[in-house]
Amino acid sequence: MMEIDFYSVYFLGNSLQKWAISLGIIVLTLVFNGLIAKLASKASYKFFKNIASPHFYEEFSRLFNQPFINLINVIAIYAACNYLTFPKEWELAHLSDFGLRWVLHALFIVVLIYTITVLFLRVTDFMEYVYHNREDGQMSKDLATFIKELTRVLIYIFSFFAILAKAFEVNITALVTSLGIGGLAIALAAQDTLANLIGSFIIYLDKPFQVGELIEVGDIKGTVEKIGFRTTRIRTLDKSLLIVPNKKIIDSNLNNIAQSTQRRVRFVIGLTYQSESHSILNIVEDIKHAILAEEPSTASEVTVRFLDFDSSSLNLLIIYFVNSNDYNVMVEVKEKINVKIMEIVRKNGCEFAYPSQTIFLNK
Repeated sequence: MMEIDFYSVYFLGNSLQKWAISLGIIVLTLVFNGLIAKLASKASYKFFKNIASPHFYEEFSRLFNQPFINLINVIAIYAACNYLTFPKEWELAHLSDFGLRWVLHALFIVVLIYTITVLFLRVTDFMEYVYHNREDGQMSKDLATFIKELTRVLIYIFSFFAILAKAFEVNITALVTSLGIGGLAIALAAQDTLANLIGSFIIYLDKPFQVGELIEVGDIKGTVEKIGFRTTRIRTLDKSLLIVPNKKIIDSNLNNIAQSTQRRVRFVIGLTYQSESHSILNIVEDIKHAILAEEPSTASEVTVRFLDFDSSSLNLLIIYFVNSNDYNVMVEVKEKINVKIMEIVRKNGCEFAYPSQTIFLNK
């Protein structure tokens, strides 16, 4: 039986021993990468022991196991391929010269930086999760989300420059210097974006509203769903989604309905010109009593007045406050009072006016 000499038999410029070792590195990595990733997760979790409770480890493991596996696989494949000798017949250039070897090396650097970037992005995800679920957390959820997004942008920028420097050997200092005038032009072109970014900082620091609150900005009224770097997403009352630039929000008068203790109700009703003055005064007093009778749903501050003479009606102004910022509660109270107003007008022998014209002809 012929024995195979692993040292003397060559295939594609490498001995069988080298091929066996390279293949062994890859196989062992595929078999044990999950175990190594779990050990790496446990070791990494110690860095977060001061801010994260032990019961957060399950979420930490879910976020980090796969990125650790990817990083281990990339390093193992590079080590296995780097152990082999490329055949001269492939005419691979030296690593410092442009060629297939240089492309493969640059590709590895790009993939390696990408996998490390994913790990840092998962750190931001985990930190946001911790501050959203800590019982003693002093940082608001909106601020935690904002810091996460800002950190992610910085990570992307740093990773981009790292790829340019390490994979493509670009001189970052010279690149930044050469972009001096170009950077000024870009800054001028992106001044609206910068204004919106500053607006997001003002919103998070000043906290005029938070996610989930009902606000009114100009003619826009709805519930805040997300506060981003450039825009804020507002779900209107008719369930459409509006994307509003942050600059517009901080430059406009903003009404935070969710933080108000009351809702103001104001409307005008019109009575026909055939109404008697004493009947109108009785209606005014009866409406006041009807609104006050709804306490504690309504406040004691009530305004009911004979307002003016319109073209086809005698107008009464009605203003009162509902002691709740809940829209449904306000509508329910308003409905009860509206029904009472209809009964009061009918009881006093008057009628509601509608747009009309009366023509008087002399005999």
